[in-house]
Amino acid sequence: MESKGLHPNQKDNHILTPDEKKSENSETIRILESYSGVCDVYSPEEARAMAGELRKERKNPDRKVMIGVMTHPLALHPDRGIGIPECDGVREVFPTRENLAGGFIDDPDVLNTVHYADLYGPNKGKDIFENLELVVTYGDEYLHAIQIDVTWPNPNEIKKFKEKNKNIAIILQVGKFALKEVGGDHREVANRLREYGDSIDYALLDMSMGQGKGMETEGLLPLLRTIRKELPGLGLAVAGGLGPDSVDLLEPIAREFPDVSIDAQGNVKYNAPNDELGHALSTHPADLERSKEYIKKSCDMLDNPIDTPHL
Repeated sequence: MESKGLHPNQKDNHILTPDEKKSENSETIRILESYSGVCDVYSPEEARAMAGELRKERKNPDRKVMIGVMTHPLALHPDRGIGIPECDGVREVFPTRENLAGGFIDDPDVLNTVHYADLYGPNKGKDIFENLELVVTYGDEYLHAIQIDVTWPNPNEIKKFKEKNKNIAIILQVGKFALKEVGGDHREVANRLREYGDSIDYALLDMSMGQGKGMETEGLLPLLRTIRKELPGLGLAVAGGLGPDSVDLLEPIAREFPDVSIDAQGNVKYNAPNDELGHALSTHPADLERSKEYIKKSCDMLDNPIDTPHL
């Protein structure tokens, strides 16, 4: 049970650390750090500047800035499908595997994250264990987390990966395809997430999925409530059209879930071209000034004490 008027990760006047795993009724839960994410960062200097902005503006000293970069199976396997226009076209949208860790830095307030995307095509979700292992290889020594943008990947494969890579946090995207597959049933979303057990650390609700579409807050709130009630130890994150000009979309969620993690991609860029599916090109980097402004404005909303605990 949460104390009235306190941050959800706070008891009395103390912010719980990830090592403090016990709730008041002695039931084991996970207390996870929150993050504010910026995707497509390739410069370590810009990553440091974003971390500095977060430190200056955050209210919760445990909130981190996620420095993100995208990848895809064809980027991880450059020898596959050479000369096939569809394959070559996909590869052009993502950075090479050798450039995955280019913006990662050694900073205690940074969550270096590779976003592994495989949502389309007949082989989507195939060979996920092998591909996540490649992410670890090319993510290099400062890799902290992997976001899996795959529609309900095989839980056994994710568990196998997590067992081998216990120090890598796993963020599972729940997007519009995942919601469609369960018929929009919020309880079934929670049931599907439960199948992963402790192999996933966060659930990211993102109906935009890199297309920059504005977050539909009223649609996300009931799903957030269901997941928090059914899986209280699972970290919650949201994304969808967030940026310096649209961070107000976050306000209703931040009021009820002040510890929520967030992520932004297309709207922290300047004039980013899109691929044929409407996704912002990952090779077009986030703009530093827009990213800093987004971090500042979102910090104004996040981690404020609440008057009543969520249900």
